[in-house]
Amino acid sequence: MASFADFVVRDWVAYIVGQQNIKKGLLASFLEREFGFFCQVAEGGEDLPPVKLFGGRRLLVLRDCSGDSAKKLLAYLDLFAGRLLTDDRLYVALLNLAPDLGVESEMLDRGVRGVVNSNAPPELLIRFIQAVVAGELWFPRQLVSRAILESRGQTSGDHEDKVATPSLPVSLSDREREVLMEIGIGSTNDQIAEHLCISQHTVKSHVYSIFRKINVPNRLQAALWASKYLA
Repeated sequence: MASFADFVVRDWVAYIVGQQNIKKGLLASFLEREFGFFCQVAEGGEDLPPVKLFGGRRLLVLRDCSGDSAKKLLAYLDLFAGRLLTDDRLYVALLNLAPDLGVESEMLDRGVRGVVNSNAPPELLIRFIQAVVAGELWFPRQLVSRAILESRGQTSGDHEDKVATPSLPVSLSDREREVLMEIGIGSTNDQIAEHLCISQHTVKSHVYSIFRKINVPNRLQAALWASKYLA
């Protein structure tokens, strides 16, 4: 059986973007050492990956957000023109994101796959990259919860003052709702199994059923669906 490293080397390349060249170079060296795949460092801070870099493989764009304002970060994500929600070969993840930018809903809406805030230790970065390339979402729970509320025009203190959540357009079992809520806050299958005290096989079955019922192709769009319809 192929190892995770073999899977990454075969199927992925990384493109590293950001304002600080030293940090970009260190990140490239770290990823090449830990995962063994090819990394290209962007010359500037607003570069899009060149088409030739794909080469039939999936592309992971890692943006070092050190020094980014909310406006600058969202402007960069807008350069992808919605592709992050529709192109399963193109993933964007954000590193060193300042926790006070207040762009949670916008990041989810634009298709960002994951976020790691400043000063993440190396072992966390390794788990982060593994989760993202495996198709998982990686967002702090508090961030995703706030994004869900913002998508409904709510804040953490005014739940009772808003209208009721829209009725679901499809029929989900109670367990499927629980699993979908976990997906909505970025939980992995392992975490869902632990939180709900069910097997990983059962989690996978529920995830498959949920995707089919709500007609989405991946966890990102399932999380967006959950932010719209689930309380």
